[in-house]
Amino acid sequence: MNKSFVLGIKLLLITAVAALCLSLTNSFTEPIIEEKRQEELAEAFKEVYADAEEFKEIDKSVADSLPENIISCYQVMKGGNADGYVFEISAPGGYGGDIVFTLGVNNDMEIQGFKSISHQESAGFGSKMDEQPFMDGVKGASMSEEVSATEDGAGDNEIAAISGATYSTNAILGGINTIREAMESLK
Repeated sequence: MNKSFVLGIKLLLITAVAALCLSLTNSFTEPIIEEKRQEELAEAFKEVYADAEEFKEIDKSVADSLPENIISCYQVMKGGNADGYVFEISAPGGYGGDIVFTLGVNNDMEIQGFKSISHQESAGFGSKMDEQPFMDGVKGASMSEEVSATEDGAGDNEIAAISGATYSTNAILGGINTIREAMESLK
């Protein structure tokens, strides 16, 4: 029994030292990881609203009233005036789980750009959301009414569906329409 007790103490010390090392590593790397995420997000904002001059985070009280799957919302400034918004949203329902993307929308409810941030969608199917044809098919769609997906996305309130990726398309549509409702409340 004495030998078991000593082994238990040794194991406890080893795990305590390992936990301490992991904790210290995390405390050093966490700010670096967050800084990198903010840089990537800023770059995505520039891609989805190319002619923006400045992005101002919206007031916390307003942000708290938005749907909970909207991660962040920034007002787009252009020529000293508010021109629209850029949203970061986590859209549930993708084939591989949630799809996190950014969307730029001007005050006329026209989509200025789309960029996925993270997803676990199937290569060659849902991952086509990262390709230029899909991103171009989202850009220019009107959000004045509920947005839908069609094969060619030719209508005013339509985006081009991703062929063979119904779950991915529906998740993105859900996110876009959640943003549309948020835009209505921001006006």
